[in-house]
Amino acid sequence: MRDLKSRPELLSINGATVREQWNLKQLVEGCARHGISAIATWRDKVAELGLDKAARLIRDAGLKVSGHCRSSAFAAADAGSRQK
Repeated sequence: MRDLKSRPELLSINGATVREQWNLKQLVEGCARHGISAIATWRDKVAELGLDKAARLIRDAGLKVSGHCRSSAFAAADAGSRQK
């Protein structure tokens, strides 16, 4: 197995990993700084910047988007509401 520490370009970071510490701009800057080539964004973090600005930020940093997450939890409080 290759040592991923020596090949950061093979990594993708899910924004949930640092969501309490970094906003999307900080995530993009941190990944670019460390040579990580892709991120998985989260809807709320993209919304904070706006889609166009977030897309431009990611593209200008040379990153790829490996996924886009909308929620980490159920969208309703009970089973009946979730079924709807």
